[in-house]
Amino acid sequence: MLLLAAAGCAGTGGGDAPQAARTGAPPPGFTADTFSRAGLISGATATEAGCRALPDGLWVGTRDGRHECLRYAAGAEQTAGRTALVYIPGDATGVAYRFAGGRPQIDAASERYEASAETRRAAARKLSGAMGGVPVVLIGRPGMHGSSGDHAQDRHSRAEVELVDAALTELRRRHGFRDFVLSGFSSGGVVAANLLARRGDIRCAVLASAPLDLAGFYRTQDGTVSDQYLMQHGELADPMRSLRAIRSGAAIFVLGDRRDRKVPAATWEAWTAAARRAGLRVTAAETPGEAKAEAGLASSHHEASSQGMEVARACAAGEEVTLDRPPGAAERRAAFAAPLLRAVE
Repeated sequence: MLLLAAAGCAGTGGGDAPQAARTGAPPPGFTADTFSRAGLISGATATEAGCRALPDGLWVGTRDGRHECLRYAAGAEQTAGRTALVYIPGDATGVAYRFAGGRPQIDAASERYEASAETRRAAARKLSGAMGGVPVVLIGRPGMHGSSGDHAQDRHSRAEVELVDAALTELRRRHGFRDFVLSGFSSGGVVAANLLARRGDIRCAVLASAPLDLAGFYRTQDGTVSDQYLMQHGELADPMRSLRAIRSGAAIFVLGDRRDRKVPAATWEAWTAAARRAGLRVTAAETPGEAKAEAGLASSHHEASSQGMEVARACAAGEEVTLDRPPGAAERRAAFAAPLLRAVE
């Protein structure tokens, strides 16, 4: 399996060795550097000129006139006419959220989150090489990984989906990609599931450990829905609502571990059942999430991003997809032990 080290989550996350804290200034035109923990917490704005000056910047907008600069890392030089594997990450490593003053906020994030454009490009190249040259794109969600935006506010929102959708369109224009295979982990899977209802150029979508029923995900232990869900309901991009609009013929793969302590299995099982009733091509499988304990807490069994990337790689390469033992998995597992792959998340 691909080892996407310290993959992000739909809540607090884990990681391996910490990286040094980033203290550099943000790029010209940006109010903060969201590669850093401070920038992740504060959010950032960007100017069009500042974004267009960056080789990895995508200046994209929403229908209501909002514009953001989404950053990305591409891992192959020959891209024209090819299928690109786009990895949509989960939430930041070690992030803790709270809802106060009528809006979601970030309390803290782990220093393991911090990376740079350079380390993400290196990770994308290594991923592409281990996948036999499949073009790999690591997209930065709004407010994360160098992208402008407010991660706490944008997480799970319609605006987030619309901005990433626009970024995919710009990536096709810039690189000449034929179509996409999406690999969405955790909250990134929420984005990927919603994109199925907006695009016709998705060959496959892999949704790993993803809270695909947001009403269920935001439900508290006593069965009531949280204040955050009630107050943001109109802005949330719940895949259960967008499912009815999916007209794509994409092959959809849903992966998860029923022991997952961060994303209840019921949230992806409910979406899978509804998608099948709607006649979509959905294959679901339970896969063991990484069992490593995080910061002294019990094992989360949440980390299924590696398995998701294996399935996405097979689809992008035109191979028959097998969920139990993808071809070449052992070799690629060894290739992805490098610490730089923390930059993926």
